[in-house]
Amino acid sequence: FDRPSYVAWVGTLRQPKRPDLLVEIARKAPDLRFVVCGAPSLHRSPVGFGERVIHNLQQLPNINFLGHVPPEKAQEIITNAALLLSTSDGEGFPNTFLQAWAAGTPVVSIRIDPDRVIEQLGLGAVCGTMENAIAEMRTLMCTPSGREEIAGRAREYVAAHHAESSVMAA
Repeated sequence: FDRPSYVAWVGTLRQPKRPDLLVEIARKAPDLRFVVCGAPSLHRSPVGFGERVIHNLQQLPNINFLGHVPPEKAQEIITNAALLLSTSDGEGFPNTFLQAWAAGTPVVSIRIDPDRVIEQLGLGAVCGTMENAIAEMRTLMCTPSGREEIAGRAREYVAAHHAESSVMAA
């Protein structure tokens, strides 16, 4: 896949990350292409959850499921994606968000917005529902100029708040 033709989803295939929502989104949006990286985990998930998700991911023609990949490969996938999708129910500040923003990749999140930076600084979109996430992804996929504006803000945010010099100063 060439940028900007796909949406990246990177994470552990466990219940709190809601990879089951990713499956539903891909089913409802066959026009969107996804590259998915992650391996199942029993942490906070019922036995067999991750394996069922993998089976469902592999059934969908618009998903390229790569399984577990080394961190460098995950970064490459995020960097080359048009968007990073977060389906998580709740977590602190996902490292994948910083990876995406440092690479200029906008984040589309259903629920997570650490310190409300996505909403306040325009680093992507916080959608609330699966349907809104699909609509937002379609809009952003069709507007390269909008994605580039977000990319600039995202890189600036990481440089100002998460670069080594910024962290050391804080």
